[in-house]
Amino acid sequence: MSIKRSIVFILVAVLFASVCFTTAPNAAPPEGEEIGKIGQIRTANGASLRSQPTRRSSRLSLLRICFPVEILAKVVGQEVDGVNTWYYVKAGTLEGYVHSTLVMLPMVPPPKVDPDFEAYMTDQGFPESYKPNLRSLHYKYPNWVFKAQHIKDVDSPKSNRKPLIFQKALDAESKPGINMVFRSSLLSHRSYESSDYYYWNDYKGSEMNAWKIYDAGGWMGASREIIAYSLDPRNFLNEQQIFQFELLSYNKEVHTVEPVQMAIAGTFMDKEIDEETGEETGEVKRVTFTDHRDDTTRTLTYPEIFIEAAEITNVNPFFLVQRCLMEVSRDGSNSVFGKVEGYENYYNFYNIGATAGGSPIANGLKYARYGRTGSGPTADEQERYWLPWNNQWRAIIGGAFWIGSGYINKGQDTQYSQKFNIDGDSLTTTYGHQYMGNVYAPCYEAARVYGMYEKEGLLNMPFVFKIPVLAELPEAPSPYPTSNESLSNWLKSVSISAGTLTPAFNPEIYSYSVTVDATVNEITISGEPFHEKCTVNNTGIHPLNEGENTIVLEAVSERGTKRQYTIVVNKTDQIPTVINPTVNDSYVTREGLLLNACPEAGRNQAGKIRAALDIPERMTVTIKDAMGNVATDETLLGTGATIEWFEGSASSPSATLTLVIYGDTSGDGFINSDDLTEILEQMYKGVDFPSAVLKAMDTTRDGFINSDDLTDVLVHMYKGQPIDQQ
Repeated sequence: MSIKRSIVFILVAVLFASVCFTTAPNAAPPEGEEIGKIGQIRTANGASLRSQPTRRSSRLSLLRICFPVEILAKVVGQEVDGVNTWYYVKAGTLEGYVHSTLVMLPMVPPPKVDPDFEAYMTDQGFPESYKPNLRSLHYKYPNWVFKAQHIKDVDSPKSNRKPLIFQKALDAESKPGINMVFRSSLLSHRSYESSDYYYWNDYKGSEMNAWKIYDAGGWMGASREIIAYSLDPRNFLNEQQIFQFELLSYNKEVHTVEPVQMAIAGTFMDKEIDEETGEETGEVKRVTFTDHRDDTTRTLTYPEIFIEAAEITNVNPFFLVQRCLMEVSRDGSNSVFGKVEGYENYYNFYNIGATAGGSPIANGLKYARYGRTGSGPTADEQERYWLPWNNQWRAIIGGAFWIGSGYINKGQDTQYSQKFNIDGDSLTTTYGHQYMGNVYAPCYEAARVYGMYEKEGLLNMPFVFKIPVLAELPEAPSPYPTSNESLSNWLKSVSISAGTLTPAFNPEIYSYSVTVDATVNEITISGEPFHEKCTVNNTGIHPLNEGENTIVLEAVSERGTKRQYTIVVNKTDQIPTVINPTVNDSYVTREGLLLNACPEAGRNQAGKIRAALDIPERMTVTIKDAMGNVATDETLLGTGATIEWFEGSASSPSATLTLVIYGDTSGDGFINSDDLTEILEQMYKGVDFPSAVLKAMDTTRDGFINSDDLTDVLVHMYKGQPIDQQ
């Protein structure tokens, strides 16, 4: 075997293996300890669902944080960070293995009732659906304090605010452009509302063009289902996600420099980088800056800067670190390196003012340099926010002032409330003034903050949690959407065998009427969807009775949602009059055909043909091209075009002529190589064609399609000799 053939063989084998072993929907069920509990993914970076309990096995899917998993069994597998236990789980429609440290198990109920805590929860006004998990949290962490924040309806009188109903909050948060998801998110997390989703672009190979992009990086509108999950506080009453509700003010006992160092480890703020090699030097990164308050030169590490920011602004330093990393990533963005042209030595660690658009980083740096006016910071901005942010220390502390004064000190003092500003008593604009569009942000930030506390052994500290309480919550917590199936169920077209749809078909119009005459005893209806996985029910042949016949086409999305298109077919008692059509201007009719429409003389133009027709009183004529499209007077017609006479509102024509242009077999009104190809296909392959096309192929009129006809077309093409059209 040659080397070249060997390489090809190996490549084919590798391709075959990748197809066979990376698309397996499920792993093999294991033998192990049965668990039978519902857990959720706990890591901010998500967790790999694998085919075997080892990191070397193929990855079936990446499960994002909070994704619910049914834990079927616990098994022994590859040791990771000193732990060799894995869970065999069901995640949506998939089954596979996840390392046990990546999954949070459900809360364990306390062994006995704590009467004092029961009385406390009642006094706080927590609903019954909150209490089971709060009991478990109190049992495990007795120093934690849970305060109920009873959310008020901004539309009720200020002097006597009413409780906010969950569905009303959900309606407000579901408006376009408020909540967004990654472009890689599950389809059930993406909005299919008309303002967010372009169904006409959702076809194979072009799916990503189907959603409106709100911001650089591909952020799309969030679905109502993922917003409902994220908005329902009961989904986050576990020991990790409860930190969505942690009060974000500074607590000296808890907020020490060591956990901040842990949070910064491995990020762009951790170690010095050798400018020549781009590698870490091992030295702790330090920032040298001028303190504008007294013009002294100082040098601090990033953890020291964040602690100083907390001391000065009274804002939780762990929150500040996580907000920074959420906004600029662990590797940092151009917002924090001071090297953007026009904004050299300006910094924005929280992307403040980085409004959505093509260049949010430039917008944020513009704010860092010039403030909100765009022409220079105002005296108020210089005093309150330490603008301009012309060094890292000033940007971190000034941004903390901005967040503290703009959010935390105005009542938006939890991760949750900075994302969902739903309280009518808020000092800012209710349903507005939301720090970020990312609907997942509170989950991610809670996971990272919890991780810091856990590593530093601080989870038993007296944290205070401000937990929202809404009225008329669903009986069960709003579920996490796990489907990756499409909701597209719009039709591209609807075709009928008789009559005309009124109005003309539009994917967003759902009621139509059709009138047919007494001779039409059945109608055939078909529908074509935009999305390849959308199915259409109730197509085909439908018998008709006199009067109204209602037919409902049902477009069913891959996920099973239905969209109905109703067609009312009115069968009248009218019987169309049969006429013998006559034409003038040397056009010829023979056996239902219209002849002598010589293309070279322009006689195949629809307007010229219409002018030659005899149209009796009370009749109309419809001319269609060979594709069935209604022709304008300028349309050049070809073989297969039709001319139909209709009486009054009759749906069946009183007469029909089919146009034949000898030599034009393709129906485009020209005689060229396309027609040669079709004649050859009929001669040598026996390809079947409509009768009018077969007539057009027989240019010699001898009843056969052979080389004589082929010669006529060739002579016409290359010598310009007309083909007799009569």
